[in-house]
Amino acid sequence: MESQKAALTLLVAPVVGVVAVFCLAPLAVLFCYSFFHVEFVEIAKQPSIGNYVKVAESETYRWLIAKAVGTGLSVAAIAGVIGYPVAFFIAKRVVLLKSVFLTALLIPLYTGDLVRIFAWRVVLGAEGVLNSFLLWTGVISEPIQALLFSTTATLIVLTYNYLPFMVLGLWLAFESLDDRLLEAAADLGAGRWATIRRVILPRTTPGLLAGGLMVFILVIGDYLTPQLIGGSSGVTVISAVNDLFGTAFDWPLGSAIAWSLLATMVALIIAAGLLFSRTRLGRSIISGG
Repeated sequence: MESQKAALTLLVAPVVGVVAVFCLAPLAVLFCYSFFHVEFVEIAKQPSIGNYVKVAESETYRWLIAKAVGTGLSVAAIAGVIGYPVAFFIAKRVVLLKSVFLTALLIPLYTGDLVRIFAWRVVLGAEGVLNSFLLWTGVISEPIQALLFSTTATLIVLTYNYLPFMVLGLWLAFESLDDRLLEAAADLGAGRWATIRRVILPRTTPGLLAGGLMVFILVIGDYLTPQLIGGSSGVTVISAVNDLFGTAFDWPLGSAIAWSLLATMVALIIAAGLLFSRTRLGRSIISGG
């Protein structure tokens, strides 16, 4: 037993060390800087909570954090609606070409962020592919300017960028779903919607939550897409942090905003987890029922 514990410790120690050095240590440094302030373009290391007070009192920063959370939730919800049938099809309907479908799903991730963003600018632009097609078919008489540099365009591109993460999480959940349960539900007279509600959804919810969490976090941290697609609506809390660390040289305030966003995300995730665990579905999943 002692030898097994020692072996397990040796296996886990490198992972813990990497996480501590490359993830936790930078966050700790950022947290320390958030209590400092700038005096005459120099960082005065005199601890205070002034930066957090400034964030809490600023309507702009509060709105940017709320906007980031709202965008993350919206994209996660859209990706879940689109990804659910896609993951079900790949897991339960595709047999011979499953690896081909999964590879095709991941192909966009093999290209750089800028390539994907500018490809969508070509599609959504005033003289882009979509407007040209609509003009050619006579659906519209002049280009739709709102397709690009708008909140709608940002949501479309963000959903496209991070949909694979949702589909992969759901695909793994569907792969672990026993087909005999679906057959038993059909034999007992359950309809399509009853089967989805009482058999499929409870057993794929962990994959949905995992995919949604990945999409939510990645969307909030996205900097390029809102800047290059959103136009005047592309100002985000991440761009504000970037400006404070770069142009304004106010690292302490930027650190405080970053930590405020991180604390908001963690609080929302914990609250959502607690609320979900109190639902009938959540209790069923936790208990393994």
